[in-house]
Amino acid sequence: MENKCSCSFCGNLTFGGLRIHGELICPACEGRLAQLQIEDEDYKDWLGHLRSMWLKWMKPEHPGF
Repeated sequence: MENKCSCSFCGNLTFGGLRIHGELICPACEGRLAQLQIEDEDYKDWLGHLRSMWLKWMKPEHPGF
């Protein structure tokens, strides 16, 4: 049985979703991202979430190596 994890975007607990570099995106947020348009009122919010995830992934795991 799969454990519930919280979505990296909305924080809701979910059983499934899209996993990218250890982050979980729930099916609802994944669907919203797929439908997102530049003109949407919440576009900048979603872009901000994606940017923070991207910056987290780009941090070196072992500084100095």
